[in-house]
Amino acid sequence: MPEQISAPHGGEARNRPAGADVRHDLWAPTLLRAVVALVFAAVTVFWQRPTLEGGRWVMAFFLVGTGVSAVFLQMRLNRREDVDLGASRSIPQSYGVLYVLGGALTAVVAGSDWLFVLCSAVILGLCGITELVLGMRFRHEFPLGRDWTLCGVVSVFAAMGMVLVEPLGTKAELGIAGGAAILIGVSQLIAALSLRHDARAADEAPRGPERTA
Repeated sequence: MPEQISAPHGGEARNRPAGADVRHDLWAPTLLRAVVALVFAAVTVFWQRPTLEGGRWVMAFFLVGTGVSAVFLQMRLNRREDVDLGASRSIPQSYGVLYVLGGALTAVVAGSDWLFVLCSAVILGLCGITELVLGMRFRHEFPLGRDWTLCGVVSVFAAMGMVLVEPLGTKAELGIAGGAAILIGVSQLIAALSLRHDARAADEAPRGPERTA
């Protein structure tokens, strides 16, 4: 992961106080997303005969939880004056809100199998494309750039997969979404642990030679 990102107000990272590394603000939202994805994946794996009603509530949990983690990330980014994402700064909040609204819509409106797939696939597809574009733009400049790219690709493929297996029923649809959730959950868990470790290492690293009179 990159050690530094753009700082609009200037200043070198080595002169920041302990705890100021941006990764301190990134690992918790990333961990929350990982937990949501892994819980959803576990349910889809062990639930052998899911009903449509139960399936839509489980999917709603996944979508809403993912959205909450994105909004949480946005809140952390908003308090960082040293993070410069330009016009893309508020994108996590945008697709986070879309995830939350999509999850609520899936739980309330998806009364038939094709509506369930339509709502889920549209939300996963739109949010996935948005996250993919964001990740591709900052894949070398921001600690979460590559993770955004991976999650975006997986979400888009999950959306297409759900549409393709729609004739097979709820079990197959949740199986596709659950498989994607496993990839997202594991990658985000590794990312969260790495961010936390790297942030602590940055705090303990020497901050450069002290000035002499």
